[in-house]
Amino acid sequence: MPIFYAGQVGQEKIKSIFDFGTLDTVAYASGDILTSSAIAIPDASRFAGDTGTLLKIILAESTSGTLQKPTLRLWLFGGSLTPAARNAAQAFTKAQFDIAVGYVDIANASWINGGTGAAYVDATFEMPYGLQPTSTSLYIVPEVRAAYTFHSTAKITGTAIMAID
Repeated sequence: MPIFYAGQVGQEKIKSIFDFGTLDTVAYASGDILTSSAIAIPDASRFAGDTGTLLKIILAESTSGTLQKPTLRLWLFGGSLTPAARNAAQAFTKAQFDIAVGYVDIANASWINGGTGAAYVDATFEMPYGLQPTSTSLYIVPEVRAAYTFHSTAKITGTAIMAID
């Protein structure tokens, strides 16, 4: 019987950085998708199709204008997908929901002011996930849960802390 050794045994905690990009200044309605594509959280597994646990997501909003500190629903998927267009209502298909891992809600009150033009949120939880057979990344599709209009310099970046199997 052949033996395959990956060089790693047990869970390994890793962090992965992601960026929602500069946000659109057009008004978002509650339920709209915040970005123009699913945002990859790379290195969510050692091998395609593996599993792990998403432990924490840390978000930072920065702008030279007014901070929105948005109420968000972060949809998580085990493979790549194309969501509704930016500023369009969330409309996932059955095939997209088939690869969904779950979601995390971020409340407006969870954001902490970090000084002029910056706010932070630290969402700690333990969400097990399984990736699609061709994927080593988790994917986030952020949905706003209230109406917002972001400043032209507004950005949201993040860090995911994961325990990969």
